[in-house]
Amino acid sequence: MTKDEKIAYWRQQVERFRASGLSVKNYCAQEGIAVATLHYWRKRLADAVESRPMFNGTEGFLPVTLAPARPSVSPVEV
Repeated sequence: MTKDEKIAYWRQQVERFRASGLSVKNYCAQEGIAVATLHYWRKRLADAVESRPMFNGTEGFLPVTLAPARPSVSPVEV
């Protein structure tokens, strides 16, 4: 099984677990997989989603317009 096939398999297992409504323990017993393995893949796939960039565009900056600077006045006298 290639790395991509393994990731796809576990992504499918995690989705099936979520849709099952079962506890992790019961789902794993039904599917014949280790509880720790399902926990590992749930975390790994969640981390992969979180580490993706927030945007897919090619531009990373937006134009900014600055307001004219106001002279600073200090109301404190020494």
